[in-house]
Amino acid sequence: MGAPRTLAAKLLGGVARLVPEETRDWAVAMLRELDFIEGDWAAFFWALGSTAAILRHAVSVWRGWLKQKGKKEAGMNNTGKKALGVGLGILSALALVGCLFAGLRIIGILFPGLGLEHSGWAYWLAVMAIPEAIFVVATVLLWRKKGPIAAGILATGLAMALHVGVHFAMR
Repeated sequence: MGAPRTLAAKLLGGVARLVPEETRDWAVAMLRELDFIEGDWAAFFWALGSTAAILRHAVSVWRGWLKQKGKKEAGMNNTGKKALGVGLGILSALALVGCLFAGLRIIGILFPGLGLEHSGWAYWLAVMAIPEAIFVVATVLLWRKKGPIAAGILATGLAMALHVGVHFAMR
C-alpha cells in the first residue's frame, strides 16, 4: 500500500470517528470501499471527494441539532432575560440612592455652612423621599414595555420603605 492510499485511509478513518452517529455508517462504508479502488492516487482523490460529501452531510445534521436545541431553550432564555431585567432594575435603583447619598455628602463637604451633616431631614429627603418618588414614576412608566426592570425597581422601593418602617418602629 502506497503513501497516498495510506493517507486516504487515515483521512476517511479520522472523519468516520468525528462525524455524528447519523453519518458514521456512511463514512465507514466509504472507508471500506477504498479497498476496491485501483491506483493509489485514484484512491486518494476518491477519499478527498468522499470526505467532502461526508462533511457536508455532517454539517446538515449539526444544523438540525442546533435548531432543535434553540427551540427547546427558548423558554429558559426568556426566564433569564426577565431575571436579568429584575437585577438591572434593582441595581439601577440602588445606584440612584447611592448617587443621591454621595451627592448629599459632597454638598456637605463643599458647603459646610449649610449644616447638612447634622440635619436629619436632608438625609431623609435625599435617601428616601426623592428616590421613592423616582421609583414610583419609573415603575409606572416602565411597567408595560420593560416589566422586569420595573419589578426590580419596585422591589427595591418596597424594601427601602420596609427598612424605614422598621427603623421608625424600633425608635
